[in-house]
Amino acid sequence: MNKPFDAWWALLHVGWLAVLLGLVMEVILVALAAGFGTLKGANPILADLVQKVSWSVVVCVGLAVGTTAKKARGPLMGLAGLLAAPLAFMAARSLHEGAMQALQVASTAGPTPSLALIALIKGLQYGSFGLTLDWVEKKPWGGLAAHLATGLAVGVVFGGAMLALSIQAAHQTPALPALASRAANEFLFPVGCAFVIYVSKVMKKLGARAEERVH
Repeated sequence: MNKPFDAWWALLHVGWLAVLLGLVMEVILVALAAGFGTLKGANPILADLVQKVSWSVVVCVGLAVGTTAKKARGPLMGLAGLLAAPLAFMAARSLHEGAMQALQVASTAGPTPSLALIALIKGLQYGSFGLTLDWVEKKPWGGLAAHLATGLAVGVVFGGAMLALSIQAAHQTPALPALASRAANEFLFPVGCAFVIYVSKVMKKLGARAEERVH
């Protein structure tokens, strides 16, 4: 295989893993809603699934683009996260609204921080996430556990900030089911994305080793 094809093949695998991550996140949120007795039927779930999958694919594939570079990969991963996250946020929001209209689902969203502020925070979150993942990989201890811990740390720091801003915008603490769902989404998604990026790196290394053996 030539190098451009190898890169596209790796990104294709990341894309499928990102779709799976979006599905897993929706399953977790549905399970939480079922546990709290707030499940509202199939149509809201489908609309949310569109949002989760689109967000996951754009963010994780965006970060993975940086891993395909041989030089200055860390800065490229940071730049990829900085650009991909706001794009993913806007795309996922638009697709979610379109799906809600198509499925005739009424919006239950309350007051939120400004879209520009959310996009900025997401950009900073995943820009720093990309830089940190590249730094972690270069360490002797930078295996799967370190990648997952990085994802959790980024999720807690930036997700906590997003929760605080949401509570401030609403002028009240959300009900426990909504708060638990939001926290799970903010905290766990970066962990899943870190797993996707780690697997993509492992697959890339295995492919390189297989090519060396052939030659």
